[in-house]
Amino acid sequence: MNGIHDMGGMDGFGEVLPQDNEAFHEDWEKQIFVANRLVRTPSLNEGRSTEYMDPVDYLGWGYFGRSLHSLERKVLRHGLVTEEELENPDGRLARVDGFEVIKAEEVEARFRTRRGSRVQVDVSPKFQVGDRVIVKNEHPPTYTRCPRYVRGLRGQVQRDRGVWPFPDTASYGLGDKPQHCYSVRFAATELWGSRADPKDRVYADLFEDYLEVAS
Repeated sequence: MNGIHDMGGMDGFGEVLPQDNEAFHEDWEKQIFVANRLVRTPSLNEGRSTEYMDPVDYLGWGYFGRSLHSLERKVLRHGLVTEEELENPDGRLARVDGFEVIKAEEVEARFRTRRGSRVQVDVSPKFQVGDRVIVKNEHPPTYTRCPRYVRGLRGQVQRDRGVWPFPDTASYGLGDKPQHCYSVRFAATELWGSRADPKDRVYADLFEDYLEVAS
């Protein structure tokens, strides 16, 4: 879907100014980061509710504020907490069947156990390294990993990153639809016109369903 979250190529936001090399600046940010990793649901893409946030909130809440919003929406959706419990964390807590409670002393070990989404499925690639492709100019109303600023533009496949579930369907429980994902190289002038430096290149990871052969 098109929204404020898809900021690649947008104008008017000024220069990106990194704060420092620290990932966390307050303790609550660490808690939100860990909680989002430990509250596991069938879809790894389920936390994408930030895409439906009010644009003003999205820009003003910061990365971990948006992560907190996603976590709240996820635990509410699965009935792990109620709206009342979010408003009053010292009140009575719900007990939900089918979910495992992680004890504090188990957090570190669980956190070190990574869960990737790459799949070992024999799927023939539609494209090869060196192929010239066009990104389909589609604007779905639902979740997509295809950024707006490359849609309708020409690039060249630089690397095959293997087979992954297709997030546009997996996020909605519509099947994994496993397919290859490619690193596609774009000339900066293709993205931003003649004012861009002709020596610059931009790389984007794109799924097969986003691409077609350039004629």
